[in-house]
Amino acid sequence: MQSSSREKPKKRHFTKEVRVLMYGFGDVPNPSQDSVELMEDMLTMYLSDMCKQVRKHSTTAKPKTADFLHVLRHDPKKLARAHELLALDRDLKKAREVFNDIPEVSRKT
Repeated sequence: MQSSSREKPKKRHFTKEVRVLMYGFGDVPNPSQDSVELMEDMLTMYLSDMCKQVRKHSTTAKPKTADFLHVLRHDPKKLARAHELLALDRDLKKAREVFNDIPEVSRKT
């Protein structure tokens, strides 16, 4: 894909994260920029396609968590991971509530 000189370069949002993920999955510590850009393009396309599917299946203007889970229903691994992350999010919220409910002890010296 060659871009003309008039086109603006794509804004890269996930370069740092993609580079770290690539290394975590067995690539070299510093993967080539072309590889990172390709992976980021693939990630962006996947997320875009998924969001389009969610909007198509959503009954409201603002998609809900259930809409994303509905789109993931045919992929058991991703659906299980989504449920795992949602449970972790609930646990973290509960822990924050407990932590915020603890009254501060003022120390007088």
